[in-house]
Amino acid sequence: MQEVRPDRESVQAALQQLFPRSVVQLGRCEEASRGLPDCEAWVSLGDQSLSLLVEFKRMGSGARLKEAAELLRRRQVEHPSRLWVLACPFLSSSRQELLRESNVPFLDLAGNAWIVSDAVHIDRRGFPNPFSEQRRARGPFSDKASLVLRALIASGPGGGVRSIAEQAGLSPGYVSKVVQELEERGYVARREEGLALRNGQELLQDWVRAYRKHWIERRGYFLAVPRVQAVMDAIREASISDEYALALQAGASLVAPYAEFDVVDVYVHSIDASVRLAGQLGAREVERGANLRVSVPYYRVSAFFDGQETAGLPVVSDLQLYLDLYDHPLRGREQAEQIIERRLGPKLEAAERE
Repeated sequence: MQEVRPDRESVQAALQQLFPRSVVQLGRCEEASRGLPDCEAWVSLGDQSLSLLVEFKRMGSGARLKEAAELLRRRQVEHPSRLWVLACPFLSSSRQELLRESNVPFLDLAGNAWIVSDAVHIDRRGFPNPFSEQRRARGPFSDKASLVLRALIASGPGGGVRSIAEQAGLSPGYVSKVVQELEERGYVARREEGLALRNGQELLQDWVRAYRKHWIERRGYFLAVPRVQAVMDAIREASISDEYALALQAGASLVAPYAEFDVVDVYVHSIDASVRLAGQLGAREVERGANLRVSVPYYRVSAFFDGQETAGLPVVSDLQLYLDLYDHPLRGREQAEQIIERRLGPKLEAAERE
């Protein structure tokens, strides 16, 4: 779905809302070209007039917002006598904060705004998104589509559509469409040597926002063992044949140990597999006090992509650990930051390297 693009009428209404006692006049309003703004506006402030150059942007990704902020900062330096303002359909609180920190004035059609100059100081925040959110047909963070990004991060730069398709088990046509979407969002670039990742940190921020549901089904079990590490030992010694992988804090403890935990999380492909796993371990299902949780992940397919084996146990990828831990309670954010610092960050840098 294409995002709503601010038009002349909506910008006029938004500015009038910000300056209810002033006269707001709009000049030319058309698609920007050759360094010109999308729209020019003048606001009468008593004996003063505030001149605004409004730049329209469709904020489909954090990468595009970063690029827009850089562009407006440069244009402000080149044209200091007039104030450049970024106009978007809607800006989340985190993106508003990014623009404030970047000293980039902005407004959105919901009523949020930050416009600071010698003549005015406007800071409006907390207005919700008035536009109904709909998932794009090929959203790059869906289960199937995310395999493209996962393959690109795992293999690094230089691969083409066909090599990624082969690695991810997808058709080249499907991969090509997902890559096109990623290009539009500013997260993939086509180079002579192949595809390369761009704006890795902003990519992860957008991915975390899109990834909110961590599992489809889950069951809790209890093993009569003295400590949580003994649960992992029991899993290792049971030689379980069903495909599974350790996740969350238990998985992270094997690749980048940092936080303590009291339950071992395991991902399986189906809830039936959890019953078989519990039977092999001699665990009983419980409502409370579980030291083993077996879940069918939200990403049924891609959660198992690029898994790793550590200390004789399968673990989901560093990327999946990060996604799951970022909003997880009990020091999940801190553990996710360790994953970035010690493991995933270098992979992202390698995937972006020319």
